[in-house]
Amino acid sequence: MLSSIALLLHLVAINIWVVVYFFAIVILGKGIIKLETQQQLLVWQLVLKRFFFWAWIAVAVLLSSGTGLIYLRYAGFQNTPLHILLMGIIDLLMVLNFLFIYLVPYRQFRQLVQEEDVEACLQKLHMIRMAGILNLVLGICIVFVITGGPYLLY
Repeated sequence: MLSSIALLLHLVAINIWVVVYFFAIVILGKGIIKLETQQQLLVWQLVLKRFFFWAWIAVAVLLSSGTGLIYLRYAGFQNTPLHILLMGIIDLLMVLNFLFIYLVPYRQFRQLVQEEDVEACLQKLHMIRMAGILNLVLGICIVFVITGGPYLLY
């Protein structure tokens, strides 16, 4: 029962994690391009605040449920299938990239918005976008590994 709950939480969190990146990069990024620059910065400021709220929750759930599942289902890392380990490695890369996004360009972006430095804000948003694209690609790779891994790796 505990394993099923952990798996359910894990699947919900990975969907939130990848969909939030997809929405921010593919949909919102292209959707607000016609707004004035100041309006775009305001939208990004509000969206990124909510984005990070949900992303932090997803990261916490993914790391805790993923680790829990490894011990509940496989009794530790030594018995865990290769595709599950690969998923975990990709997830850790995503978490490291997420931490970079949050601690470097996003923090700088928030400060630059206060200073009303539009050009610097746009540069930081570009950094956030590029790192976000990396996480989106890594998230899609996780989907491929998890769905195809049992068939492709063995």
